[in-house]
Amino acid sequence: MEFVFLITNSNQTNVMKKNFLLLCFLLIPFFAFSQAHVMRNFQPSPFLDTTGTHSTERQYLAVTNFSGHMSRGFSSTESSQGWNAQVCGIVDMVRWKSKKNDIGFHSIAFMSSIEVNANIYNNIAFNPRGIILQESFAYFNKKKGFTWNIGFTHKSRHEIDSDSPPNDTTSRIGYQPTSRVAILNGFHLEAVSDKISLSPKVTTNIWGRAEYYTISEDSRFPYFTEKQSWDYMSGMVLLGGRVDIKLSKKEKNVWGFYNRSWVNTAIFSKKVKEEGGEIFKFNYRIESGFSFKGIKGKGEFFVAREHFFDDLSSPRPISSSVWLVGIRGRGFLFL
Repeated sequence: MEFVFLITNSNQTNVMKKNFLLLCFLLIPFFAFSQAHVMRNFQPSPFLDTTGTHSTERQYLAVTNFSGHMSRGFSSTESSQGWNAQVCGIVDMVRWKSKKNDIGFHSIAFMSSIEVNANIYNNIAFNPRGIILQESFAYFNKKKGFTWNIGFTHKSRHEIDSDSPPNDTTSRIGYQPTSRVAILNGFHLEAVSDKISLSPKVTTNIWGRAEYYTISEDSRFPYFTEKQSWDYMSGMVLLGGRVDIKLSKKEKNVWGFYNRSWVNTAIFSKKVKEEGGEIFKFNYRIESGFSFKGIKGKGEFFVAREHFFDDLSSPRPISSSVWLVGIRGRGFLFL
């Protein structure tokens, strides 16, 4: 199904529809991923950069791109999300053009990302406690108006310095080390729209993703409960979206305002009910900020509200909501 938005000076109805759609994008969150999905705040695609190479010949390592951000968190449960740092990269390993039409491009890409969470309980108010790793191989296919990809993704969350208490003021004498390791491996299917123009200064992108897990593990120590264990997580589904509002008439060094928001649906098997859990659990993030477009990428300054049904910071499932203030740098292959 394809939606096309047209605006003319004489068509007031279409103008009203566009303004209503923009309001929805700015105020309503979209579907996306959970704490274990590092790229929930970076949406990669090798064909997003319109200044990149689109040769008709087969090319190897034609494009690489990176993004990263650092944010300070406030009001999370037990201050477990006091700091959040993420770095993501994509390597376009090989790309080629379709012989059947003028717009079809293909790519096989590798994506890797890392996320570190820290609380504030040491003498520098930066105490790393958890790390999340994510790697994906995917085949990308560029179509008219969108790009879709299919591939395999590995995600895992591990402890940092679990032999020491999460708070430096706690004595190590008699301290019981804790551990929480979560692993999700499986296949994904995803689609990302091209930039959709809502007006001369307003554009949007939307995307969707589904994952099915062949391996899901949730190792907790010490053992307290198996409630809502990720052992029973079978998949996740998302829809995501971003709106950019251009604040300058210039084509280079452009300031803008943006909104990028999401809400996640994690799907568990029926076995989770035997431990008192629920089949569907949700996370969300609402983010707004200012962006600056340079020659090779964009810088962003943002404020966000993020909620996790389980932030994986404890052997017990802990729901956490956090306010975030941060800075991000991203290449043109990331939304």
